[in-house]
Amino acid sequence: MSSHKNSYRPPAVEFPRFREDEEYDLNFCFLVPDEIQSERVKLVPFIPSSHTEQYLLGTKDHPELYRYLPYGPFKDKEDFYCFIQERIATDPGTVLFAIIDKTKPDPERPVQGGTFAGVIAYLNTLPLHLSTEIGHLLILPAWHRTFLTTNAVGLLLRQGLELPENGGWGLRRVQWQANHRNKPSVRCAERMGMKMEGIIRWQRILQSWMEGEVARPGDALESLPGRHTAMLAMCWDDYSRETNEALMARQA
Repeated sequence: MSSHKNSYRPPAVEFPRFREDEEYDLNFCFLVPDEIQSERVKLVPFIPSSHTEQYLLGTKDHPELYRYLPYGPFKDKEDFYCFIQERIATDPGTVLFAIIDKTKPDPERPVQGGTFAGVIAYLNTLPLHLSTEIGHLLILPAWHRTFLTTNAVGLLLRQGLELPENGGWGLRRVQWQANHRNKPSVRCAERMGMKMEGIIRWQRILQSWMEGEVARPGDALESLPGRHTAMLAMCWDDYSRETNEALMARQA
């Protein structure tokens, strides 16, 4: 009689400690421009030593910003650095950007070219399949219901979907995932021209304090809610530079 065994063990994962005195490595699978900008908004790679203080200052009194995010609020700088190391810096499919409002100069940081207003990222980027995702979007309260979100998302759509001859990466697909309960996020994606592709049921397990679906009795992780995920996307044959630029030019 043949026999078998299963020697699987979860791999040990060690994340290098981030040091402010070292040059930050984006570690991303595509060449990242120093700036991606429209008339009013600029995206620059998020550099922890330059942007963390502004991020924490802007979010510290607003825990509601993390309602649908799988992380945060962050206790302090070290807590945030752990997030950067575990979810951003060590993943070659993810790069985080600082969103800068060019219409509001920051007198304390004139070289920044404006005021820090939030963050946005590419994630789940797969060069083999010419695809990526827009996420990790957090806009500080002063910029809610303004032109900022439309411009930040529009800039990443442009960079991702434009052909290399036009300055982009020439991707075929840019997707967007959101908790199906997060109606503002779904509406934002649809406003930008993304198409709803469906609801992926029970896609993720959430932390106990997060808003989600109740698991069945006897579930191995019964105390943890689940997430039904809305999947939207814009593909190369949906994208129009003219439409995208017009959306970014709107007042709000």
